[in-house]
Amino acid sequence: MPVDGQLVARTVAELRAMPNAGGLLVQLERVVEAARTVVGVDGTGLTLVHEDGPPRWVAVSDAAMQLLEEVQHDFGEGPCVAAYVEDRVVAVQDLASELVWDRIAVVVRQLQVRGVLSVPVRLADQPVGTLNVYASQPRAWSPAEVQALGALALVSAELVHTAVELANREVEVAQLRQALASRVWIEQAKGMLAATQGVSLDQAFQRLRRRARSSSRKLAEVALEVVQDAQRERMVARALDDARVRAAEARAREAEQTLEAARTGLARRQAALDRAEDDLAARERAADQRERLADERDRTADDRNHLADARERAADVRDRVADQRDRAADQSDRDRAADQRRRAADQRHQVTDDPE
Repeated sequence: MPVDGQLVARTVAELRAMPNAGGLLVQLERVVEAARTVVGVDGTGLTLVHEDGPPRWVAVSDAAMQLLEEVQHDFGEGPCVAAYVEDRVVAVQDLASELVWDRIAVVVRQLQVRGVLSVPVRLADQPVGTLNVYASQPRAWSPAEVQALGALALVSAELVHTAVELANREVEVAQLRQALASRVWIEQAKGMLAATQGVSLDQAFQRLRRRARSSSRKLAEVALEVVQDAQRERMVARALDDARVRAAEARAREAEQTLEAARTGLARRQAALDRAEDDLAARERAADQRERLADERDRTADDRNHLADARERAADVRDRVADQRDRAADQSDRDRAADQRRRAADQRHQVTDDPE
């Protein structure tokens, strides 16, 4: 993802200005968390040199990064080891395809560790550890991402140097690497005990000394044990939290799927209801059409009946007219006959009255 240059600068400034109230470990953990956010990755971790030689993890963001750091330490190889030994940036696009580190890839395969970027942490121009990030998918690391991680690695080096310098301001650079690991573990252990047991940093240091003397071990060895025990407890707590989060997410997805299924079922029922309503409306329209046709046929039949009645009335009128004509003709015939009879009678009277 693109790196926000302003976010990088603001984060570096905030880390450099943060107070040292919680001790070095808290500061380094904040750097690790900041790297996760600034670079936009799935996990981050910080390793620092130890008195027995190879770097070991100091702070990690999750169980996958812890396993990645530990397996590299055990095998003595890997991108983070190479970054420290060769004092260079190591960018791995896909760990699964890097045959040179196939043993590392096999171990972390189930944890979805694919892209890895490791940047050296330097003090006095010498590597003293690495700041590392990983992505769960193959990733081509950009120059901006390398630069951002390098800026945070520089902050880590400054914090470590300040912690060691506070412990012994007269330590020479040649002695710095030897004293670094011990002071880092001791400072971390002091902070751990102070936070978990509710004591001051001085009281925590005295408890560490008594524990080391009672077990005839070095103070740094006891400090390392305290830190790693605390880190393991944190990782277990984080794993439990992650498991709870995953369970909650699974329940949320199941609820969403159930809701989506209900919505789908409701949509189907609504569609079926709409189709039924459309069919009913179509049937009603067809019934209305049939009723209109029946009414039209009835009106047509009525019109025919009216026409037949009119024809019958016209026929009756014609018949009456014909009867009247017949009666008039008969009357005319009778009148003509009567006239003829009168004229004949008159003629007979004339003949009778006319003397010869």
